[in-house]
Amino acid sequence: MKIRIGHGMFVVLALSMVGVVARAQSNPIADTSSADATVATTQPTTAAAPDNGAKPGDSHVRIVRLSDAKGMLALDRKTGLGFEQTMQNMPIVEGERLQTAEGYAEVEFEDNSTLRLAPNSQVDFPLLALRSSGAKASTMNVVKGTVYVTTENTKGNEILLVAGETKINVSPSTHLRLQVADGKTVLSVFNGTAEVQKGAETTVVAKKQSLTLDGDQVIVAKKVAGEPYDAWDKESNEYHQRYSAANTFAGGGNSFGLSDLNYYGSFINVGGSAFWQPYFVGSGWSPYANGVWAMYPGAGYSWVSPYPWGWLPYHSGNWSFFPGYGWGWQPGGGFNGLNNVNNGTMMTGNMPTGAGGMPVNGIDRSTMHSPTRPAMPQAPTAGATRASLVMANDKPIVMSRPDRDGNFVFQKDSAGLGVPRGSLGNLHHVNNDVGRHGSASMPVYAATPGGMDGNNAHSATRGPATLRPGYGGDGQMGPRGNTDAAASGARQGGHDGSRGGGQGGYDGSRGGGQGSPSYHGGGGGGGQPAGAAAPTTSGNSGSNAGAVTSGGASRGPISMPK
Repeated sequence: MKIRIGHGMFVVLALSMVGVVARAQSNPIADTSSADATVATTQPTTAAAPDNGAKPGDSHVRIVRLSDAKGMLALDRKTGLGFEQTMQNMPIVEGERLQTAEGYAEVEFEDNSTLRLAPNSQVDFPLLALRSSGAKASTMNVVKGTVYVTTENTKGNEILLVAGETKINVSPSTHLRLQVADGKTVLSVFNGTAEVQKGAETTVVAKKQSLTLDGDQVIVAKKVAGEPYDAWDKESNEYHQRYSAANTFAGGGNSFGLSDLNYYGSFINVGGSAFWQPYFVGSGWSPYANGVWAMYPGAGYSWVSPYPWGWLPYHSGNWSFFPGYGWGWQPGGGFNGLNNVNNGTMMTGNMPTGAGGMPVNGIDRSTMHSPTRPAMPQAPTAGATRASLVMANDKPIVMSRPDRDGNFVFQKDSAGLGVPRGSLGNLHHVNNDVGRHGSASMPVYAATPGGMDGNNAHSATRGPATLRPGYGGDGQMGPRGNTDAAASGARQGGHDGSRGGGQGGYDGSRGGGQGSPSYHGGGGGGGQPAGAAAPTTSGNSGSNAGAVTSGGASRGPISMPK
């Protein structure tokens, strides 16, 4: 089964660098012929705004993150152009609308709570407010479709779901599913509680209970029926549980994006200095060489990174160049919202400008310099173009991707772009091979979240088909580096390299007992030696979680101070 990687916008970006330019200067990213994460632009509709729960003293400058985007989906960013194509890491602000066609979307909130949209769903965001007390209030109007909500145990925050005339207050530490179709609303609570209000009646739905609203009829059942997209939601939750850190950056109050930082890279300790760096990069890679400028009315253009981990490092901290290693990110300082570029704590140096201060044909081809902190392409001047999405490519974009059926190639300087989230396991060992050879191959097969082979998935389980590691008969990995090897008698391996019935790690080793679920040291799958203590965000030493790398430096996961 062939898999279409859900990076359609970046296919357009890459093609633009070899002479295939989008159709119109007025909308430089308008060609959806090869884009697999877009839908056609439609004009917005207007309706009377209901009470969104706003209170006096609220601040409305919050942004949340489109943390995963697969297939066809679109976002109405209030630009006057209606629903437009969108991409992972696109900020979502109050008043916007998110819609999936044949696609899947995940929205991540500041405390790592998540909202997921199954195909053919729409969610509006009438309220994203910061209360005067410091609590965060989020109101989501579920217009249609199936959504899943998982809230963290954050006291004081407010999560309100609206479905027609029904309001659902979601408690902390709750996991639920909400289905809205043809005037019927079904709420299913897997964990936690939700308070449902319709008119003067209030019903509390507890763990493993469901509530059905059909006209004036209200039915509460002490069971939760399974639905086709549950496995996709479960797998996404497990990814965040495995790779996220529980506590937040000091001073920022935001922890969204930590799962992706832990999966796609690690901290490096060099001579007492700690910085985070994505896997699969060399000294020639630059964090601002490729991206998109997205217009937000009232705020101007905001920088959106294409990389799957590209949220926190582009909204906080700063990038610095470390000789012998390349660009690395150091956390710290406050959180930068839509104005995430012209901040002295994030970058210094000249910002190259295209002719007349505008990108040529929608693409900024200016030479990117590498001062102490990375220079960035000049943002388009507001009002000088009708484009709400403008590509910014200083060099051809590099992606990791399959080169043929059953074989995935990790490329140097891809920085994880194209690597499926969480499904290919321990990337640390792959990163070592890419560093030695420039690329590394992995045998793969396609499977839906329920574990079914992509060619034989049962209709009862639905979700985006994802690439999984394919292993040889005795835990052998198959291809290493640029070398092809036959993988016979395929036996599915655990993505963390744990043993479990002949499963093997990327390096062909077999772990004993419980394998470490992440890329850092531990008993299991990778069998990598424990290195120096992994750094915390404050620069202090953590536990022996790092793995030895060349040059005597150690790499380890993000460990947040308690």
